Amino acid sequence: METTTIIRIVVMAIGAIIAIFGMSKAKDGANWGQPLAICGAIVAIIAALWGMKKTMMGDDQKAARDRELEYQRIQTRELGKYLAGKFAGQKAVVMVDPMLRFDVYGAAITREDPILEGLKQGLGTSITIVKEIYPQMPFKEKKAPITGPDGEVIMDDDMMEPMEMWFTAKELKDIMPEADTYDIFITLIGLPGGKPAREMAGKNLVLVGGDTPSMGVLFQANGQKGLPNTVAAVTYNPNAVYDNKPIPKDPKEAFDKRFLLVTPENFESIKSAHANLFAM
Repeated sequence: METTTIIRIVVMAIGAIIAIFGMSKAKDGANWGQPLAICGAIVAIIAALWGMKKTMMGDDQKAARDRELEYQRIQTRELGKYLAGKFAGQKAVVMVDPMLRFDVYGAAITREDPILEGLKQGLGTSITIVKEIYPQMPFKEKKAPITGPDGEVIMDDDMMEPMEMWFTAKELKDIMPEADTYDIFITLIGLPGGKPAREMAGKNLVLVGGDTPSMGVLFQANGQKGLPNTVAAVTYNPNAVYDNKPIPKDPKEAFDKRFLLVTPENFESIKSAHANLFAM
């Protein structure tokens, strides 16, 4: 339950208690009883109206939305801090989500990207992002609305197919930067089929989300057979807690509540603790 909701309930309860107490004293003949009862009732009514206003205006929903967006920032902010401490001075290429930059018809749009925001906050000035790349979306041709049999307007389907349907190894190869321009490849959308491009061989690879079985394969093969060095990954915590409580103030506690930071050093221990996480 939100803190503000708890406060509203407590204030309403206090107001009701004051009103009941005042009415009781008024019946006993106390002159101040009725005014006190009225004051208590007013307090309870104001608290109730406050709650109605927050619900009608969507304040509670906004608080929940803001909390979830901040958790998305937290996952990559802590990752960024880790990378900044281990690979300071290196250059990074970041693969971002094209669905946050274009609509299904190819028009540029502006949407929040809390995962990228958090990463940049965590990296600070220790690691330079030299380029942001994204796979080419299969844009649709915008069609004129169709009039249905009852005169209703039927719009063209504006849903995009899931990324795994069109983000292939070829699309990844087409956008790969020159090997000598970066040291770290950070993907915020996983890899097509869980497989890195051949051009990443010898580079440091960082994964955010994506296919955990493939993530496990990359950590186990680390740097072998022409693969990149998988130096860090963030994935969900199988024991994650999702509630309406405020985000913990301690950054690590907030991160651990939802996510796992996987590194070559702790991969085996995480695999042992969560047997199904990396299972094929």
